[in-house]
Amino acid sequence: MQTVPIHQAKSQLSELIRAVEQGEEVVLTRHGKRVIRLIKEPESEQPSIEARRQAVVAELQALRAKVGGGQPAFQALWTEHKQELQDRADRWIDTKGGNAGH
Repeated sequence: MQTVPIHQAKSQLSELIRAVEQGEEVVLTRHGKRVIRLIKEPESEQPSIEARRQAVVAELQALRAKVGGGQPAFQALWTEHKQELQDRADRWIDTKGGNAGH
C-alpha cells in the first residue's frame, strides 16, 4: 500500500492510476491524515440486453403470480370497501335514531 500526500498525487496521478490498475492500493493523505483510498474497480461483465430483458420479464411474472394469485381484482376490492363504508354509515345513522345531527 502506497501513501501519498494529495499535493504530491496531483503531479503523479497517471503513475498512481497505473499502480492501482496493477492491484496496488493507494491512500491519499492531507496533513498526514488519510483522506481517500484508491482501489481498482472490480472487473465485471455487463449482462447483455437480452439477459436483462429476461430478468425483468421473470420479475414481472413473479409479481403477477404474487399479486394475481386468485385474489380479487382491484375493482372488486374497491366495491367491497365502499359497501363496507356505506354499511358502517348506515349502522351509525341507525344507532342515532335516524336523526344524526338534528
